[in-house]
Amino acid sequence: MSNTPGNSEHPNVLHGILLVDKPVGITSHDVVDEVRRVLRVRRIGHAGTLDPIANGLLVVLLGEATKISEYLQGADKQYEGTLKLGFVSDTYDSTGQVQDGPSKKYPSLEDIQDLADELTGRINQIPPPYSAKKVGGKKLYEYARKGQPVEVESRTIDVHDFQILEAEGEDVEFGIECSSGTYVRALVHELGKRTKCGAVLTSLRRTVSGSFDVEDSISLDELKGMSPEDDALRQRIIPIRKAMPTMSAGWLGPGAEDWLRRGQSIPSTLVELEPEAGRPTKGTVLVLCRMMGDAVALARVDPVPLSAPPRSLADAPGPWYQPIKIFDIPPA
Repeated sequence: MSNTPGNSEHPNVLHGILLVDKPVGITSHDVVDEVRRVLRVRRIGHAGTLDPIANGLLVVLLGEATKISEYLQGADKQYEGTLKLGFVSDTYDSTGQVQDGPSKKYPSLEDIQDLADELTGRINQIPPPYSAKKVGGKKLYEYARKGQPVEVESRTIDVHDFQILEAEGEDVEFGIECSSGTYVRALVHELGKRTKCGAVLTSLRRTVSGSFDVEDSISLDELKGMSPEDDALRQRIIPIRKAMPTMSAGWLGPGAEDWLRRGQSIPSTLVELEPEAGRPTKGTVLVLCRMMGDAVALARVDPVPLSAPPRSLADAPGPWYQPIKIFDIPPA
């Protein structure tokens, strides 16, 4: 592990989370490329893909924040969308080969809601044939484009809420709250089968991802006019220590950062936990920060040191904090 923070990014690189309102018609990768160009950030990623047909909240990870991707990817999501009854599509949305469905006899809002309720809770879902899900080392859309059949296993998802907001003839508006990894267009396709008239997704907007809300995002057009030096942009970057609100935080005492950077366990006596943290139990992950600064490490709680502690503190009472992620963020 590095003893001193450092990276080869632009000297004004920002580490943290940037919430971007992705427009329709481009990929999530396109958004990442644009953010990389504007901010001159080498390491960048995102916490959950949006299809080109979808817009809304894309959680972009900058610099050292890419190290917390696994803690953000699995967050629940909320969407608003529209679908059209009486049609079917090979992609399950309006971007594919759309054809007339089996019927133009449309159910009422109440009847559609009853069917949506059947798709609420813990259910099994098969990924759409035109998706990036990999089977046998290839993405499903690669098989689909060549017309090659492939067996795809279903996976378990949680649909917490599936509300039909408005239904006028073939046009239906809905809202969904679901677990990460849910294919909303596959839910729409299944709903269409149950209505016996078919359905395709026509629009989708992600409004919430975990603790992040699209209301706090920046548009791509606004971002294009900024630079890493702009205070207005820097103020939008959510620091790592605030990016995981369900994770308790602690502030490091003298010498603790150097020990963590060497991979050593440190005793809890060197950490001042936030008041609401209580007494952390074995296996809990904490975000450890500089006093009045950003994150230094993620650490797992254990009653005994899992790696050699500083000699002078070897007899300190537990619990102990073992570093599992180190962030190379220079002091402010």
